Amino acid sequence: MDLYESNKIEFKVKFTDQIVKELVAFLNTDGGQIFVGINDHGEVVGASEIDKTLRNISDVISSQIEPSPLELISCEIKTMEGLPVIVINIKRGSAPIYCIKKYGFSSLGCPIRVGSTCREMTQEQINNRYKMRFFNDDLLVSSPTNLRELSFLTLKNYYSDMGYKLNDNTFETNLKLINDKGQYNMMAELLSDDSRFSFIFVKFEGKNKASLSQRSNYGNKSILFAYEQMMNRLQAENICISDTTIRPR
Repeated sequence: MDLYESNKIEFKVKFTDQIVKELVAFLNTDGGQIFVGINDHGEVVGASEIDKTLRNISDVISSQIEPSPLELISCEIKTMEGLPVIVINIKRGSAPIYCIKKYGFSSLGCPIRVGSTCREMTQEQINNRYKMRFFNDDLLVSSPTNLRELSFLTLKNYYSDMGYKLNDNTFETNLKLINDKGQYNMMAELLSDDSRFSFIFVKFEGKNKASLSQRSNYGNKSILFAYEQMMNRLQAENICISDTTIRPR
């Protein structure tokens, strides 16, 4: 048999509770296969109690991993050297991070595959991936705008003012301005010079909203510039009056 343990292949003589760690590690890296019925030396010993083992694997997949990887893991039975072997096929996870549910998003609960071993993620790696988990679910990122062409001069100027230069060929991808279908998303429109979103400033007379005295729209431009203008206006309107009268003691 020409199979060896690697970053994509793991051997198990039989099902054990440890298998959840291997599954999560493959999900968090580049996917792989687990062969149940082969020992660490690559010798086929055959899987025993196949029905029970398949049920146990199914229970682990459905109840011990978060988020659910049901669509990413499948099992099949192969005959190798005349013996039955259970092959678990794991795709790379579609979510940024997976964990062993009982340990949560801790180093112990978030392994990755390094060579033929499982290693715990550092807390920094976990934090970065965990943030991406919510960012990827954001409707601003996934929902497309119907504008096909956008300009980002304001965005580039803001980065330039902070000492950074955006690469024209990669910044749209790096800043998540394009969704999975290759379309500009709502985040892109908000940051672009072509934004159609309104940012309304209103001022009322008195202490209630019965009478409107001023209304200004700072939108229809990059949210970066619109926000700056809005904040400047609010600061200008936020007048503080101090009583400097000397009062008798």
